[in-house]
Amino acid sequence: MAANEMRETLEPSGIATHDGKRPDGCTLIPWRAGRCLAWDVTVPGTFAERYVQLTSKESGLAATRASDEKIKKYDGALPSMEFLPICIEVLGPMNRNTSGFFNRICKNISIRPGDSRKYFFAMNNISCILHRFLRVCVLENVELNADGVE
Repeated sequence: MAANEMRETLEPSGIATHDGKRPDGCTLIPWRAGRCLAWDVTVPGTFAERYVQLTSKESGLAATRASDEKIKKYDGALPSMEFLPICIEVLGPMNRNTSGFFNRICKNISIRPGDSRKYFFAMNNISCILHRFLRVCVLENVELNADGVE
């Protein structure tokens, strides 16, 4: 977000739903239509028992299901903000809204004057960061499962 000249706050203390739930972050300046953007990140396990029936049929359905659950959780809870669930499965697939969000961020970065390859570089950096993060998720899962087997 910093390259996009957008300021954000992680786990903002002043934003909470009536039942105390808080999004993972929000922009400090308006995102669209004069409303700030709040987001909540979820990384569902592609092979988790609750998702395996979905992911065995179609790639990305665990991320889509997790996104739907987040939308229900925050439905109407943040009326002054636009809410975006960011959902990326452990093996990489993401829901359509998350993909569109990353695309928009990279397009916003690339419209700045200068190198016309900024979009490519921004998308490449996001991809590398996500791969590193997801690698850690997979390794932690392997370690947890290995600890249970003796």
